[in-house]
This record gives sequence, structure tokens and C-alpha cells, in this order.
Amino acid sequence: MSPVPVLFYIGNVPIYSHGFFLLFGLLAGLAWLTLEARRRRWTKEEVIPITLAAFVGGMIGARVSIAFFNGFEYAPLTLNMYALFDPRIGPGSIIGGVVGGYIGGYIASKIIGKEKCSCDAFAPAMALATAIGRMGCFLSFEDGLGKPTTLPWGVPLPGADYLVHPAPLYDMAFNLAWFGVLLALRDHKWMQDGNLLKFGIGGYAFFRFFVEFTRNNRALAFGLTGQQMVSALLFAAVIVYFAINREKLLSAQPA
Repeated sequence: MSPVPVLFYIGNVPIYSHGFFLLFGLLAGLAWLTLEARRRRWTKEEVIPITLAAFVGGMIGARVSIAFFNGFEYAPLTLNMYALFDPRIGPGSIIGGVVGGYIGGYIASKIIGKEKCSCDAFAPAMALATAIGRMGCFLSFEDGLGKPTTLPWGVPLPGADYLVHPAPLYDMAFNLAWFGVLLALRDHKWMQDGNLLKFGIGGYAFFRFFVEFTRNNRALAFGLTGQQMVSALLFAAVIVYFAINREKLLSAQPA
């Protein structure tokens, strides 16, 4: 198989697979967020500022994290927000985007005086958007897809005599499955007031830590990538949160 960096042309303008599926994923996630917000009776006076803040925070977090994960010598290039859809750079790290989006949404909710968290609507939307966006990563052969493998589903690289892990497809498959899990849990009494979002982030962080072993990201220390370090911290934070609040969860009333 060969990479498909350009999906098609509109006139003489190339439509890049990475950017196309990134935008498609964002729009699909936004559409699902809108449906879920309505189902939860989340008013537009709350959903609009929180969503915008989460989006801005996510974009900043995704780009800033590249400098941390790959080296600060890349900062002038990666922090150029005008090149957000540049196929040579990409939008940034998903794990960094998750952290930045959570911080942005949290700050906005405090500013508007939101007492209870309606952010659970974001959980399945994030999983859906990520799953779709990963198709663009696969088609563009982002970061060479993954490390060499002898597994039967390995993907050949042009000019190489070995197969590599289709790591973006692993991510896509997990997020599609995780999307279904989060939908099944969205009305559970323990998964309210922000708990579903925390659970969703923790689950992805757990998966991301292990799938990193199949990716080509730069190891920073102890053989671990920056993505793995952040994922481990996120997962630990979620575990600590649920451990501290276990009595409150056990006494929760049905939603």
C-alpha cells in the first residue's frame, strides 16, 4: 500500500487526507456534542462558551505539547497557529489537545459560574472525533505509521523491505469501541457531573500508554515517550480522583 497524502483536488487546490479527516472528525464530534447537549438540556448560554474555550485550549495544548514531546527546537514551527492545517506539521498531539481542552473548558465553566459540570457531553464526542481523525493519520502515513512488525496485518512502507504497525488504525479501532462504551455508561449514576469525561480521558490515557510501544515517537527517558509520561499522569490522576470520591459515588442517586 502507498500513502494517500492528497485525497482529491478541487480545481488546482489539493485536499489533504490528514486535514480532511481532521476537519471531518471535528465536525462529527461537534455534531454529536450538540445532540448530547440537547439531550442533557445543556443550554446554549453554557455550551457555546465552554465548547469554544475547550476548542481553543485543545488547539493550543496540541501544538505546545509537540515542542515538549519532540524537542523545543521545533517550537517556532509548531507554535505557528497559522499552519494549523499544514500537512507537513499537523494539528499536534491528541494527548496534548485533551489536556488543553479540559483546562480550557474548566476555566470557561468557572467564569460563567456553572455549578455542576455538563462536560460529560464531551466524552463520547471526543472519542468519535479522534476515531475519524486517525483515518487521516493512516492515509498520510503520519510518522511512518509505526514500528516494524512481523504480525500478519503489518503495512508495507514504500522503499522498505519490512512491515510496520498500522498504529493509527489501532487508535481508530479503540476509539470507536470506547465511543460505544461511553454511550452505554452516559446515564449511569456514577458517570455524572464530569465523571464520564474523566473516565473517558482515563481510558484513552491507559490505551495510549501501551499503543505508544508500536509508534515511532521519540523516547525522552527510561525508554518512554513524552506521550506515555503524560498518559501515565492522566491515568493516575483519574484513579486518584475516583478513589477519593468513591464514597460519594457509591451513595449517588440514579440520574
